[in-house]
Amino acid sequence: MIGLYRDDVVCYGFLMYPNTKDIPKILILSTLNLKGGRSGCRGILDYAHKHGPWRCLLLEGRTGEQLLNIKRLAISGVITHTLSRHEAAIVASLQVPVVVTEPWPEMLAPDFPIANAPYVKMDSHGVGVLAAEYYLKRGYQAFAYVGEPLGMYWSADRLRGFTETLAKAGFGCVIYDTFNQRERRNWDVERPRMIRFLQKLPKPTAIFAAMDGRARLVLDACAEADIRVPEEIAVLGVDNDPILCESTVPTLSSIRTGGFRRGLKAAEMLDELMHGHPVTHRNVLMGPLTVVTRESTGYDAMRDPFLARALRFIHSVAPRHRICVGDVVQAAGCSRRYIEQHFRTRLHATVRDIILQTKLERVRALLEESNLSIGEIAEQCGFVNESHLAVLFRKAEGISMRDYRKQNREPPDN
Repeated sequence: MIGLYRDDVVCYGFLMYPNTKDIPKILILSTLNLKGGRSGCRGILDYAHKHGPWRCLLLEGRTGEQLLNIKRLAISGVITHTLSRHEAAIVASLQVPVVVTEPWPEMLAPDFPIANAPYVKMDSHGVGVLAAEYYLKRGYQAFAYVGEPLGMYWSADRLRGFTETLAKAGFGCVIYDTFNQRERRNWDVERPRMIRFLQKLPKPTAIFAAMDGRARLVLDACAEADIRVPEEIAVLGVDNDPILCESTVPTLSSIRTGGFRRGLKAAEMLDELMHGHPVTHRNVLMGPLTVVTRESTGYDAMRDPFLARALRFIHSVAPRHRICVGDVVQAAGCSRRYIEQHFRTRLHATVRDIILQTKLERVRALLEESNLSIGEIAEQCGFVNESHLAVLFRKAEGISMRDYRKQNREPPDN
C-alpha cells in the first residue's frame, strides 16, 4: 500500500510544509484515494499547523512517486494506516513513537511488530447503528444490506450494527454480501445478480450499502432494472465523498464518518508520545457524525401519501424557515387530526418533534462544517434567536453548541 519495500527501508513519498531542518519530521503513511484517508490527513495537517510546526512526509504509494530512504531522514514520529507485517517491521525499526489509524484485526495481534502502538479507529458498528436509526425515523419497514465484495472486517461490523438495531425495533434485513471470485473482480459479472436481487425485494425497501462505491453500483443496477429511487428503493452509503455522492443520478445520501476528527486525535496522541507524555487513552474508537441526506433517500417510499408529503415538506422547508403544524397540514392535503395521529403511530413523534429534529440536523451540520457564528446559524435555520436555539440544542444534545463544534469539527472537502 505505502510503497515500503526491501530491507534498506526505501519508500515512495513527497515533502510537505515546511522545509526547515531543525523541526520534527513526521512520517504519514496513508492512501488518499478514499475520503477517509484524505480527511484524516487534513486533520493531521491541521493539528501540525496549529501545534507544530511539523515537517510532514506524506507517503501515498501512488504511481510515479520518487524514492526516499526514511532511515536517513531522522524521523521523529509516524502516523500510519494499515500495514503488512513486513512494512510494520520497517516502521518499528525506526524506534520512534507510532500511532496507527484504522488498524486491521491482524495488526492487533500480540506478535505484530507495532502491536503496542496506540490507535484511533472508526466505530463501524456505530455506523450501522446510525444507518438503521436514520431509516427507522423515516418510517421504512423493509431493509437490505449490500456488503463490500472483498469481505473487509468493517463491512461485517457495519452489517452487525445495522441488523442488531433493526432487530431491536422488530424488523429483519435481507443481506447481500457473498461474492464469487469473478464477481469480486468485475462489476459487469456481478451486475445481473444484483439486478435480480433488487427486483425481488419488497417495495419500498431501504438499502444500506457498506461504502459509497457500493452504493453507486446499487444505483446503477436500479437504473438498469428501471427501479425508481427513492420511491421503490432508498439507498444510503458511507463516507460522504462529494465526488462520488454528487455525481450520481439521483444524488447519493451518505454517512459522514469523521475522518478529520480521527486525524486530529492521532496527531494529538503522537505529539504526546514525542514529548514523553503517556497517552491517556491508547485505543480510541470514534463514532460517526451524521447522515447527509440527498436524493437517494427520502420519504417518498412511505405507503401513506399524506404522510410522505408532510415529511417531504418538513425536510425541504424546516431547515431554513420557521414553520408550524398548520403549514405541514396544508402541504399534506389532509386534516390536522389525521397527520398528528399518523405521526404518533408511524413515527412515534409529534409533528413539532419532527420539525425540530429536522432543524437541529442542519444546525449540527453547520456546526461541524462551517465557520458561521452561533447567531448566524440560528438565523439561517429559522430560529427566533440564538438564545432560543441554545436552550433547544442543549436539551437535545446534552452539551452546548460551542462544545459540540469543538468535538465534532469536520471541514468539508474543498
